[in-house]
Amino acid sequence: MVSLVLLLFGTQALCSWAAAHASEARAAFLSSPCNTTAAEEAADLALRQINADRREGYVLRLYRIFSVQEHPQEISSSAFYLVLDVVDTECHVLSKKLWKNCKARPAHGTVYGQCKAIIYINQARNIAHLNNYECILQPVPPRYIWSVCPDCPVDDGPTEPKYLEAAVQSLAKFNEESEQAHYFSVLNVTRASMQWVIGPAYFVEFLIQETSCSKNDTIADISKCKPLSSELAQIGFCKGSVENSDLEHEQFVTISCEIYNLQDPATEEGKQQAKQTPGKSSQSHQQAFPSETNPFSPYLEKTVGLVKILPASTEDTYFQRLPESQTKRKDGKPVLPEAVRSTSTLDGQKTQVDKSDLTNPVTGPVILPFPEELSLSDSCPGEAKEVNSILQPLLPKKYTKV
Repeated sequence: MVSLVLLLFGTQALCSWAAAHASEARAAFLSSPCNTTAAEEAADLALRQINADRREGYVLRLYRIFSVQEHPQEISSSAFYLVLDVVDTECHVLSKKLWKNCKARPAHGTVYGQCKAIIYINQARNIAHLNNYECILQPVPPRYIWSVCPDCPVDDGPTEPKYLEAAVQSLAKFNEESEQAHYFSVLNVTRASMQWVIGPAYFVEFLIQETSCSKNDTIADISKCKPLSSELAQIGFCKGSVENSDLEHEQFVTISCEIYNLQDPATEEGKQQAKQTPGKSSQSHQQAFPSETNPFSPYLEKTVGLVKILPASTEDTYFQRLPESQTKRKDGKPVLPEAVRSTSTLDGQKTQVDKSDLTNPVTGPVILPFPEELSLSDSCPGEAKEVNSILQPLLPKKYTKV
């Protein structure tokens, strides 16, 4: 009997502690408006670092801020818990271009979704660090495209042989006309679509890699050329098309490529780009350089995140809730797959702080589990950054608690 009483008492105490702990965590968050300068800058920095962290896919562009929760901490610092509506762009992430400098895709080619992100911003110490992120994306349902543009090409499976063939054909044109020292081969097709005009037309986007075969030699089959080592090889991103004319019995091939040298060392110019204040940067690229000399750096955990693309759905999808990661740490916090740290800094307008605050012992930021509740501010979700007639009906006007 005594054991039973102790067990019940212990269970009750544990439940009370858990409830109190959850209540305390909820009280730590402020439902911030989605239309403030602070929210815009936090979203901008988070999206810059999400894109810089990734090695596959396309640069994500901010469509609107869906929710902002703020956890204020030491003077002039806060952790922001963001839910962002995003669309992908025409820029590959390897280009390192800022999302603001990348064109959104045409309405019929939109891939959209939401990102959850936790970013810590410390104005006094000139730090903005992305703790983790999770993005879930999917193409606009085809029926929405056909209702507005029945003749528009619809994205298709890029792994189909006909698209690889189109990529190889268009790359042959690039290899013939470019001034590169070596031939390039197709690495993989990243996006593909087909349209019937005066015959079948294939549109492809694909990555290419530099091979060991010199342009001074005549090569019958580029696919037989071995890629250069990762230390030497250049990677490129191409957009090509192969249009077949049934009337003229001809084939029209187009190609445009960008070549990236991924092994370039960090330059002073690149570091300055990372320090641009949101909204004031005139640079076209983004970089992420953790500061080894900053005493705060050891307290910033490695950025972890993932981007998942779902297949096109036949139903309307509202990304009001993002699924939690299935992997959890012992403390119950979700853990996302490991990724490369991506830290950028703030510069420009400074927050007035007592200098003595910077001489206090350094302690790390407090990062809580992502809150269950989203922002209750009347300004959330925020205004869309652009007009997309196809996407707009798919997005909820206001978050409603289920």
